[in-house]
Amino acid sequence: MEKVKERTNKYEISVKLKSNGYYIARVSINLGNATSTRLEKSGTSKELAVLNLLNFLIDYIDTNFHNGLITCKIDDRVPQRLVKSINNIGIVSPEATEKVLLIVNKINQINSHILNSISLENNIIPFYNRAINNVPTPVVNNTALPEKEIPKTQTGVIIEDFFIEWVKYKFSLCVKTDENPKPLSKKTIDGYYRLIRDNILPYIKKHKKLYLSQLTDDFIKGLIKNAYGYTSKRQIYIILNMIFKYAIKQKKAKVNPLENIDKPIQPAKTEEDKADYIEPDEQDKWLDIFEKEDTDLSLLFETMLLTGIRPECACGLKWNALDLVNKELIIKNAYKEFIVYDDDMNPIGHTRHDDKLKTPESYRRIPISDELIELLLRHKDKQKELFRTSRAIKKQNRKWSEDEYIFLSRTYRPYVSDTLSSALPKICDKYNLKRITPYGLRHSFATFYAEIGTDETVLMRLMGHSSFQTTQKYYIRVSSKRKRLAAEEAYKIIYDRRKAS
Repeated sequence: MEKVKERTNKYEISVKLKSNGYYIARVSINLGNATSTRLEKSGTSKELAVLNLLNFLIDYIDTNFHNGLITCKIDDRVPQRLVKSINNIGIVSPEATEKVLLIVNKINQINSHILNSISLENNIIPFYNRAINNVPTPVVNNTALPEKEIPKTQTGVIIEDFFIEWVKYKFSLCVKTDENPKPLSKKTIDGYYRLIRDNILPYIKKHKKLYLSQLTDDFIKGLIKNAYGYTSKRQIYIILNMIFKYAIKQKKAKVNPLENIDKPIQPAKTEEDKADYIEPDEQDKWLDIFEKEDTDLSLLFETMLLTGIRPECACGLKWNALDLVNKELIIKNAYKEFIVYDDDMNPIGHTRHDDKLKTPESYRRIPISDELIELLLRHKDKQKELFRTSRAIKKQNRKWSEDEYIFLSRTYRPYVSDTLSSALPKICDKYNLKRITPYGLRHSFATFYAEIGTDETVLMRLMGHSSFQTTQKYYIRVSSKRKRLAAEEAYKIIYDRRKAS
């Protein structure tokens, strides 16, 4: 294994090989103020880690300078030691050389700018080496610069670093322990971090904010307003609120600006917005089409429509969840896709595996019909035959068992929700059906059961909710037939009353 220098002096880049196979590049630096900051980035190779660090250092210098946070000359040793350490590490690529030269030029330009801007006739503020204890006193006369023109030093918690710290903390809560008996969902934290990475941080960097203390309530209001759609606005509010509460707990912030901001209000939905469901009297047509397709995917969609289970639960169904004695489907597993991150929380891949269900109420038993049981058993026989004859499956050293997933993709692995979201519209288009989402099948189930007068408590349990209000608010739709019958009944009363008068 190559030897990598792990310890260096101030202003020199060091590289360390971690146990997970990733390299981490670090540099300790201060930019003309009293606080020294250690920056670090990782990569799959030594060169990539250094390049990532150099890119971040370029942005770091720019942001500090434009925000007026570089208040005196940058140490002359910074460019020299950066160049020296890059050479010592052995990074000789043109890209690395270009970035180092860019950093050196930026530092020289900033030093020149500061030298020119702070000299005013006889009023010279001397520079000094912070390594020397005897700091000279600036010479000041009556013609001093106005206060607004003197840049003020602002130090504190770097936004991006703290956001990553918070995300890592939330991921640590996804592991069940005695102290954490109710772990969070990794999928939920993936969603939080995606919004931070794609929506929140770009806006913050665009406005050249570096420190957590710069995120005032007015700035956050602008960030939320800039987001597209109610869901994104609401999620940004929730995420930032959690981050600031965590920052206060860690004594890295004194106030939570979200306390002065109202949570975004959900706009009223139109009938078109609520149309993500199948009309009850249209369900037979859809079931016929799913059975005509006769694939793992179409049978999965039919099972969702007849049971109302969530997409990830349908993907995670195994044969041992089919209780033939009680004619029930046991909902006890979910199959999901998760993002894999490096040490700096950069996405580097995906992994798929079983996961817990959304809520404790999600674990339940759902009665199923003889017709669905027959379809599933016929599908089971086909799958067993496939395992006996498929060379691809034999190459994977897999043998069929009751622990096998019921619905398998072309690679003989379970589906994930994203696959369902792209596949269902294709079936809709193929048979000229109204487009719906996989969750539309769950809406359709709830609407149908409500239409036939199912008791509220029963429907709530079938849906896996803790309250009927959730079922009613988010899942039950009023069918066209139901509205038409209600209108006909009302008109009949109106016209009967008019005839009587």
